[in-house]
Amino acid sequence: MTKQPTHQATENDDKPLLSVFLHELNISRQKLSLYPPEHPQIVASCESTLNILNELFQTNAIITLGISPDALYFEQDWLDKENVSNQQFARFFSAMGIASISFKLGLKPQELIRFNQLIRSDRKTIESFGGFDRLLEQQLIEHISVVPINYDAFQTNQNNSEKHPEVGGQLWENFILGLHNGILDFGSAADIDTVADIFNQRLTGTELEREQSSHSINLFVENSLHQQQDSSAQSKNDANLISLLEQLTPEAQQLFLSSALPALDRDHNAASGLLKKIPAHLLQNTIAGKNRQDLNLSSRLFGLINTLATSPQQDFHHTIKTKPAPPSEDMVRARLDVLFTEERQDLYMPDSYQAALYNILGDNVIGTIPEDEKQKLKDQIETQSIEINCAAIIFEVLQQQLDAEQEIAIQQNLLDLSRYFLDTGNFKLLQEIHNHWSKYLYSGNSSASIFNEMVLSHHVQSTFMAEVLDGMDLWGEEKQQQIADYIVAVGEPYTELVIEYLGLAPNWSERQTWMKILADIGGDAQKVIVRFLKDDRWYLVRNLLMILGENLDPQHIKAIHQLIDHPHPKVRVEVIRILFSCNPATANRQLLQELQSEEFEARASAVLIADLSRDPTVLSILHKNLAGTPENENDLELRKQTIQTLTRIGNRESIPVFRRVLRKQSLLPSRRIKQLHREIFENLALFPGSSAEKLLQELVSGKHKHLAGQALEKRQELTRS
Repeated sequence: MTKQPTHQATENDDKPLLSVFLHELNISRQKLSLYPPEHPQIVASCESTLNILNELFQTNAIITLGISPDALYFEQDWLDKENVSNQQFARFFSAMGIASISFKLGLKPQELIRFNQLIRSDRKTIESFGGFDRLLEQQLIEHISVVPINYDAFQTNQNNSEKHPEVGGQLWENFILGLHNGILDFGSAADIDTVADIFNQRLTGTELEREQSSHSINLFVENSLHQQQDSSAQSKNDANLISLLEQLTPEAQQLFLSSALPALDRDHNAASGLLKKIPAHLLQNTIAGKNRQDLNLSSRLFGLINTLATSPQQDFHHTIKTKPAPPSEDMVRARLDVLFTEERQDLYMPDSYQAALYNILGDNVIGTIPEDEKQKLKDQIETQSIEINCAAIIFEVLQQQLDAEQEIAIQQNLLDLSRYFLDTGNFKLLQEIHNHWSKYLYSGNSSASIFNEMVLSHHVQSTFMAEVLDGMDLWGEEKQQQIADYIVAVGEPYTELVIEYLGLAPNWSERQTWMKILADIGGDAQKVIVRFLKDDRWYLVRNLLMILGENLDPQHIKAIHQLIDHPHPKVRVEVIRILFSCNPATANRQLLQELQSEEFEARASAVLIADLSRDPTVLSILHKNLAGTPENENDLELRKQTIQTLTRIGNRESIPVFRRVLRKQSLLPSRRIKQLHREIFENLALFPGSSAEKLLQELVSGKHKHLAGQALEKRQELTRS
């Protein structure tokens, strides 16, 4: 199916280099949303990506990657599943319906740019234009090829099996292919028998055969959970799967289902529906003699399997009762306190919460709780998520000292709940988990070391943090404040990632969101921000300076001052703005230098902060900016900004300058002159002091009487308010 790898050293050397290539490819793809294709940034990014790819071509003329929903397959091995770039690449191309992608020796920058443009389209659009193959041909992309997921690829051929006795081996290869593509269509009962025989051998065979089978089953189940099929096709596949399981040996059955459970644990909502289709006795065989830790499952999934395995009906749907208003938090806590003081208290420890809550819903609660309180408690549990109730219980437990075994159990449950709340977008409870566990660790009651605990370290894993940040787009404005609060609560570990997201933010609104988060993280983040001041992206450096300037730490002044000669004027101006708060003499000298620069953008940027200075020379330069007539649109904008800055300064010496500009006579004033006059009148309405009002009263009877009248009226409104 795939080519044999070259010698081991080459394979090991290529893997990290391949991850670097995928990281650069992701960056070049994302930059297309910020710059046009011909922009130097795009060209440079693509060339950087190809430089790395050319190193890979030294050992392989074709680099082919198999794609699953969250991982990549290269030369018979999975690439690092914890690598963020690998995950982003896999998720993106899997969502595009691509099963594998190949890069061939000779790939040119323009081909890569056109390919990145092509994949910016959604999947339906690509299919409507004839699919990837046709579009790649139209765009003259010769050195990149893709294999779309083909849902007809996994079909056995009866005639072929009659002609070739080695059909069993070929069928196994086809079956593995089908598993990897999320397809399970055996074609005939004879095929199921053959596959069952092969599984009976391979699931108990060599280590390589067992590992290959386990990976494939896990991936197949994960794909199946997300497939959308018509009911008849789904019913057929379900029947075939059950038939296959029934024909496996007891040992193979156990190994097959054990391999499938980790994928189910990642999607609890879909897991329930699939598990209910599996006969109870098969589930019993799978968990017989094993605990949750043996199977490496969450408490929730293990409890669900345990309950399904012991129930012949396999019907655990409960009617959800809609309440006009849920009870208060204090009332719920009081009822839980009553419940957990009963003689069955040990049943409700976190490891068993799933089974315990099912029992509460299905059976009578044993104990001395009054009947009306029992019913109220059951109603409350029915209307609230099991996970939310469990979290509340754990938070209560963490207020007392626990032994080492209890701490391990609590940590495992908090890990499961963290994953659940992240997947369901409940960032408020995600923050509470972080806060409660942090408080417990530092309370003096904990026997766990900060260096080997699991919960806080899980919250700062790169993949976990990347999913949190991606939630800004995934959940939209509704959840943005919750996400921001959680990030700030975790603090400094998020700083580098947030800075990268800030650097990629396409508009000012998004940049403000990331900048506020960095500012709220505070002092711990500032040390990381200072390191990023050497970044090549001037706009990122400017935004980081704005954050540092809001809460200036004297120890960072030196690093900030080093940017006073930065190539971009907007960065230099931001440095000057900060220096005015701690070293005004130096800031004023640099401001004068910028205001008199031959570079137009430098002068325009400096005008924006000139009101920070009280130097008469600065005021004189601003007045000179209004001399003559605007030569072009840029000159007009510079004059408008100058007028606004003079208004903020509020020096009465500016009023005669405004008068001279307004009194210039012209039979046919240009559009630019009219705009400049309008800008002066709008600012005279805001200009402090009586001299501005006197000028307006003077002009209200002249040719500008309409604009002067409006400005006077606005001044009076502002005075009244």
